[in-house]
Amino acid sequence: MKIKLFVSLIAFICVASFAVEAPVQIIAKNDKELQTLLKKKNLTNKEKERIKGLLSDVFDFKLLAEKSLPTATWSALDEKTKSTFVSEFQRMVRNSSAKKLEMYRTDSTRYDAVKMTKNNTEARVTAHLWYKGKESVLEYRMTFVDGSWMAWDLIIDDLSTARNYKEQFGKILETKTINDLIDIIRKKADSSEE
Repeated sequence: MKIKLFVSLIAFICVASFAVEAPVQIIAKNDKELQTLLKKKNLTNKEKERIKGLLSDVFDFKLLAEKSLPTATWSALDEKTKSTFVSEFQRMVRNSSAKKLEMYRTDSTRYDAVKMTKNNTEARVTAHLWYKGKESVLEYRMTFVDGSWMAWDLIIDDLSTARNYKEQFGKILETKTINDLIDIIRKKADSSEE
């Protein structure tokens, strides 16, 4: 009897330790904390940094950065340049997102059932947000990365973040180098830093 109980306990611990949060749970938990902070009138510097984290913690910035460049451009980059690009890109997105807090405020949110691919490695989470009577629809495109779900694109009212950056960066790269683009991104990140 003790052996059965011990085996059952070990099995429960193993299952619990390998349990993965569902894509909707990740987005909803993150949003709940974000909305709590956004309701405060005066935010401390620590709370402002936490908001930046909440706006970006669910994102796989390496994949978003990769999808934001033309495929041939990304493939041609060495690892050091890729790493620099991802780092500056992440800083720019975090800082600029924190400047547009009004667009993240909601009075209520409803999530649709998650849409999974056949092999369960990609998911789409659709959120309906209402603020002052107006509805916005957000879709998170997510992939399963290193044991958890991470977003690589955010589509706001049918406008894809990844596609938007890809179009902007593609135009810049028609006349400038990747190092020029990294400098532009770095300056934008610096200018929007609080």
